[in-house]
Amino acid sequence: MDAYDDFPYESIAFPETHPNHLAILGRLLGLATPEPDTARVLELGCAGGGNLIPLAWGLPEATCLGIDLSARQIALGQAQVVALGLTNLELRQGDILDLDANLGTFDYIIAHGVYSWVPEPVRRHLLYLANQLLSPNGVFYVSYNCLPGWRMRGMLRDILLHACREARGPTARLAAARAALERLRQALPGLDALSAKYLLAEIANLDQAHPSYLLFEYLAEENRAFLFSEFAADAEAAGLRYLCDTDPRTLFPSTYGTSVDQALAPIEDGLELEQWLDFVTNRNFRQSLLCRADAPLPEEIAIDLERFAGLAFRADLRPVAKPELRRVKDSPFVTAAGKRLTISQPLTKALVLELAARFPDSLTLAEVLPAAMRQVAAAGGGALAQELDACLAELFSLFAHQALGARPSPRHLPRPALERPRVWPLAQAQVANGASRVTTPNHANLDLDAFAARLIGYLDGTRTAAEIAQALSDDLLQGRLAPPKELAARQWRPDQLLARTRPAVDELIALFARQGILLTEAPGGTV
Repeated sequence: MDAYDDFPYESIAFPETHPNHLAILGRLLGLATPEPDTARVLELGCAGGGNLIPLAWGLPEATCLGIDLSARQIALGQAQVVALGLTNLELRQGDILDLDANLGTFDYIIAHGVYSWVPEPVRRHLLYLANQLLSPNGVFYVSYNCLPGWRMRGMLRDILLHACREARGPTARLAAARAALERLRQALPGLDALSAKYLLAEIANLDQAHPSYLLFEYLAEENRAFLFSEFAADAEAAGLRYLCDTDPRTLFPSTYGTSVDQALAPIEDGLELEQWLDFVTNRNFRQSLLCRADAPLPEEIAIDLERFAGLAFRADLRPVAKPELRRVKDSPFVTAAGKRLTISQPLTKALVLELAARFPDSLTLAEVLPAAMRQVAAAGGGALAQELDACLAELFSLFAHQALGARPSPRHLPRPALERPRVWPLAQAQVANGASRVTTPNHANLDLDAFAARLIGYLDGTRTAAEIAQALSDDLLQGRLAPPKELAARQWRPDQLLARTRPAVDELIALFARQGILLTEAPGGTV
């Protein structure tokens, strides 16, 4: 607990925990989940509120409560709540073991990064507490490390725990761990063993991670992984029922390839099937959704594409080349994160193009389907413009692969005025608090370097882009802002530096506008 108090965990948004996502997955499986906009939301182990604060900001009619063991982290979060003027969120210090039904009922309960990292009595009470507190159609999100995949990650934990065995305090333990990682980095490249390659990949991931992840994942006193079947049995004993994972692909072996689909086809029990998918994919982490055992669910739980068609969608995809709309043919698309995927149905491609043109809005099929059909027809696609069933199946595949976002209802964000751009207060508060990322209206994280973070400080609606570029250029010249790598190699005249700064400012403002964090004249919009 001392390390957790002295070295606060990086507290950020987790898109998979948002009530919109939890509500959608429940409804697709036949559970009439509560409306997220007016829900009661509880987060256990909320740290400094990095997930719950933007959630409450985006759901102003919801009622949110966050509880964490660390008084320091709660105090940090409470300061942000006050700074943002949030009246629908309370952050409270408390021990999970002390909580009971007196908290009331909640429609959505979130426990991210808790289950594997607490002792067995806390795990057991967490499950029974969720059963006590969940509303009849509510959803409980819980994440945990799972077997068999975590055994490979556990190799590195074993090494680092040995390296830190004599270190005292979080700073000393981190230093000892970093020294051990560097020794491994030097020793492993000459080895052909698969374990060496895996460890090098994990070390590379840790190089990009916040130090708190190394401290609380690899050096934590308590960190246990579970077989999925073991977790599901414990949940059932607590009066809970497993619904699905936040990654819907676990419901469909076919998404992992023909060989997996054929090999697992004889398994009829859904829980056993998911366990075997963990085996064949060597999965090391799960984000499971549970409901009460007495929740009203259909006898046969299966994804309903008709319900899926009633959602509102968003997509930030671009085609690698002009997509083929005249026939069924794979066309490559790329996500904003650079992930490459293929879409084959002409109507799906046209729908994705329509959604991308109006991103970050979330739109119903009724809003975009007519234009998409016209695109396919104009390209000579003929009857393919009417292939809605095939299109829906492909859209769901994109959703399952996290390339397509969805909401229970449509949302149209007002287009920002770019003459004197203004960022929304949530981003300003996060940057002022020292965050290296800001949360978007879609509850995603937008990474910032020092230049972008300083730029957000200037986006207060009083300056033009030219004036912001001049201010940033002055900051660089006068040493108030460390230059990016591409500018650090030489000395620049003021006019040269301004000429390099202005395009970067314009590019970032365009990015912020596309991600929905710039405002019109008055703040508005909900997640």
